[in-house]
Amino acid sequence: MSSERIAFLVIGLVVVVVVGRLIINSGRSYVAAAGSSGRSAASAASLVAVLFHLATLGLVALIAVLPLGGAAPQRVLIRVGILLVVVAAVYGVMLALLNRRREEAMAVELDVPQQRDVGEVAHGTPTDARVEPRPTLSPDPNRHR
Repeated sequence: MSSERIAFLVIGLVVVVVVGRLIINSGRSYVAAAGSSGRSAASAASLVAVLFHLATLGLVALIAVLPLGGAAPQRVLIRVGILLVVVAAVYGVMLALLNRRREEAMAVELDVPQQRDVGEVAHGTPTDARVEPRPTLSPDPNRHR
């Protein structure tokens, strides 16, 4: 294996690990801010980060074997450029996954039963108790004379 491919693999590995750590740390606080438990947020961020690492490391390996023309430094720069674009695209997909998890956590938080009026159960469906409507009062026609 050539030294340029080894250099690219090292650069790719560093980029993937750094971005993966950012996903774990930022994703945990992003999902937890929606009201999700800390443990749930951490596991969601970790799962997304594992998917990110597997996908991008596979892409690093594929990019490393692309046949490119030109001088060695130029080939390394082209590979790094392709890698950065691919990592950005995969990062966007991972953010969408974390955002979906955050929205689910927010929906669950909104579904938590709150104290309701008498005559309703936790989900807002009426019980057997009847609530009579208030009578409406019409204005007295003799009052304004």
